Amino acid sequence: MQESLNAKVWLILSAVSALIFLLNIDYTAVNLALVSISEEVPADLNTFQWLLSGYVLTWAAFVVPAGRFADRVGKRKMILIGVSLFIAGSALTGLGYRIDVLIAGRILQGIGAAIFIPPCYGLIFDTMPPKKRSFGMGILAGVAGFGLAAGPTCAGYLIYYFSWRWIFYINIPLGFLAILAVILFVPKDSSNLKAPKIDPLGSFLLAAGLGLFMFGLNQIEIWGIRDLKLISMIAAGVTALILFWLFDRKQKNQTMPRHFFQNKPFMSALLAVTLNVYNFSLILVMMGLYLQNTLHYSGYDAGLIFLAMTLAIGLLSPIGGKLGDKVDIRYPIIAGFLCLALSTFLMSLLNESSSVITILSALLFAGIGLGLSWPTLNASMMRAVEPHEINTASALFTMATMVANTLGVIVSTSLVVVFGQRKLTTLLNEHSIILNEEQHTVLFSAINQVEHTAKQLIGLPENLVPKLLT
Repeated sequence: MQESLNAKVWLILSAVSALIFLLNIDYTAVNLALVSISEEVPADLNTFQWLLSGYVLTWAAFVVPAGRFADRVGKRKMILIGVSLFIAGSALTGLGYRIDVLIAGRILQGIGAAIFIPPCYGLIFDTMPPKKRSFGMGILAGVAGFGLAAGPTCAGYLIYYFSWRWIFYINIPLGFLAILAVILFVPKDSSNLKAPKIDPLGSFLLAAGLGLFMFGLNQIEIWGIRDLKLISMIAAGVTALILFWLFDRKQKNQTMPRHFFQNKPFMSALLAVTLNVYNFSLILVMMGLYLQNTLHYSGYDAGLIFLAMTLAIGLLSPIGGKLGDKVDIRYPIIAGFLCLALSTFLMSLLNESSSVITILSALLFAGIGLGLSWPTLNASMMRAVEPHEINTASALFTMATMVANTLGVIVSTSLVVVFGQRKLTTLLNEHSIILNEEQHTVLFSAINQVEHTAKQLIGLPENLVPKLLT
């Protein structure tokens, strides 16, 4: 009987791990595909940013209400609904030929992800024996980290041999296999109508507040920091979040329980992983653009270079989880952040003439740091809350990491635009090139693309165009 139970636990863990891997690999694969997508779907860099941040923003906005809802309707049902929506979003994105269609598909993917992530963590916590729960959570963290890091590599392979669209097409058969695995191996759970009800107003205020605030941040480079629309949107987002906080604190069944924020171990893990994910998103976006636009690597070659980080995360995540069980949990976390700091320092030294060894070293230390810290932080968070709070805790944890990722994407793409425009302004001044208003608009519009071409620069002074294309 015990062997049968162990086999069942492993099958469930495998099915959930496959879902987590599928979700996270698609999370980062798009970073490396931006240049390829821009060749078929015209848009500026700030608009393309919503292929990244639109996905994680909807994920972050809906994950907390979804975690609460899973307690009422059952984990298995929520997983199946979420995966189905994720598949539909993948199909829409893969088939799209306009940027708004692609963004809509990514948003649908994000909603699906928000629905099935909390019950996945809750399912593993319920299924695993008490002494193995930290191990199970560590496995999920390792799989998530490996999926995130493997995204660029897999994207490079698919782009090189097929098309960027296969990044999304591949989700369809894999998603159906995941649904089949859940149907076969995950037991049916009955609805629990006694569980806390969903608060529609609180959920709306939370989603609207996050959406308006993050969208406003995304528009800073387009509208300008003093633009009335921008100020109004950010102010509306902040107001909605404040109203949510004031309203939710008076509710009997709070969407975001206040005692979580008084739980020092939980909040410490939350802050640490938020910084972790923010750094990770900066690495993915900046390094992806650096390898392809600055060093002119193909998507496939850039994906191979990212293997240094991918393999390090995959190999070290299980080790990081075990270290957390055997030694003071702070040691692998501190070691991980030191490696991330070293990686960040090495990346700050990169330029047009940097060697592959330097690039690989920077990515390797990033992978080591993430592999040591991610599973340990995840296990630390789960240990800090009561068993019946796992769904809500994992939802809050996921929301914080998604917001951190969105901020990382926004900051990194904004930096690319700002420094690109400054470099061009310096270039114009050095060569005493004077542009009229129309030429100035064409120039900065072109440089704001993911990848600019000679066709976009027609009409500019002949001595300027070659400099822009080098």
